[in-house]
Amino acid sequence: MLVAAADDLNAQPSRSSTGVTKTGSTQTRATPTHSITGHIIFQSIVSTSASESASSATTSATDAAAPSSLAQEGSSPSTSPPPPPLEAHAQEELKAECSAAGVENWDRNLQIGGVFIILFVGGLGAMLPIACRYVRWLNVSSRVLTTGKFFGAGVILATAFVHMLSGATETLKDECLEGRMGDFDAWPGFLAMLAILAMHLMEHLLTMHFVHNGATNEGTRVASPGDATPLDIEEAGSEKHSAGHVHMLLDTDQRRKQLSTYILELGIALHSVIVGMTLAVTGGTGFKTLLAAISFHQFFEGVALGTRISELRFARRPFLTGLLNACVFALTTPLGQVIGIAIRQSFAPRSPNALLTMGVLDSLSAGILIYSAVVNLLVEEFASLEFRSLGRKSRILYFGAMYAGCAAMSVIGRWA
Repeated sequence: MLVAAADDLNAQPSRSSTGVTKTGSTQTRATPTHSITGHIIFQSIVSTSASESASSATTSATDAAAPSSLAQEGSSPSTSPPPPPLEAHAQEELKAECSAAGVENWDRNLQIGGVFIILFVGGLGAMLPIACRYVRWLNVSSRVLTTGKFFGAGVILATAFVHMLSGATETLKDECLEGRMGDFDAWPGFLAMLAILAMHLMEHLLTMHFVHNGATNEGTRVASPGDATPLDIEEAGSEKHSAGHVHMLLDTDQRRKQLSTYILELGIALHSVIVGMTLAVTGGTGFKTLLAAISFHQFFEGVALGTRISELRFARRPFLTGLLNACVFALTTPLGQVIGIAIRQSFAPRSPNALLTMGVLDSLSAGILIYSAVVNLLVEEFASLEFRSLGRKSRILYFGAMYAGCAAMSVIGRWA
């Protein structure tokens, strides 16, 4: 349409197009101004129309894109996207760390010396109470040994909670396990609880077995009157029954105490082997710090265990039997050290198998020590008639010793 209008403007005749101006003798033709004006008007109209068309197209495209954008915003989730997975090189670094074996800055002479230091310290702590009971010239006050026993009870209790249970939690949550333990984060506490229940059931069954055997033996002895008269049989039977009942109770109490002592020693032994292996695969400056902490720990654990052993009445060779029990405790940590020294080149402490083994054993050992410390040391010792008959100062001293043992071992937990 615009082109047609322009053509009409050009086709219309104008009066001035053929006009001639005469000035004197010169004749000049006028310039056709209508043609130039029409061309300018045509260009202006075309430009304005093109601009309006482009603007209209842009507006239409924007209006068409707006619903699509709103639809995308409405369909996007409100929650933030999950974090991106580990990159390939980070996964490779983690695998390398988990499979790394060997120990840096490992000193053979220090490690061998550490074996003998731990053997001496643990043996001294365990054998000292036994020797003080059976060797006459060792004139050590019973109050000193009893104070050491309660201090050692606090050490054992803190060892179970601060060292073993927390260590098992850290081990079983290590990223090198790669989800092998599932989404259940309470495995250490669960395994410790199973150990406590197992120890309680075992001690109950064995105690009932001892009581039953003791009652049967006493009944057999009372039912064998010999050639006495009926009156003598009745009187003697009554006296023997009373004496036999008291003897049976004492014998049963001793056997139960012996059983609880062996349970305590079992829990300490499992833990000590793991501690020894950890010490043997530690290098650098950390070895000396860990050696000092374990030496303190072993000595007072040995005092607590040795005092319990010294209170047992063995049927044959009590002194030698007590020393053998103390030697079992003294040898457990050095045994772990020897194992650690032997496998240090191939041992990968963060491998899944090593983490699972150490985590499970630490959890079970923690449960055994918690049961032994609470039931057989705290409740049994503090509730005994002998303890309740002590003076006020002595009881305060022993309670303070137990609290001090807990505090000392908890502080040492910062390094070991």
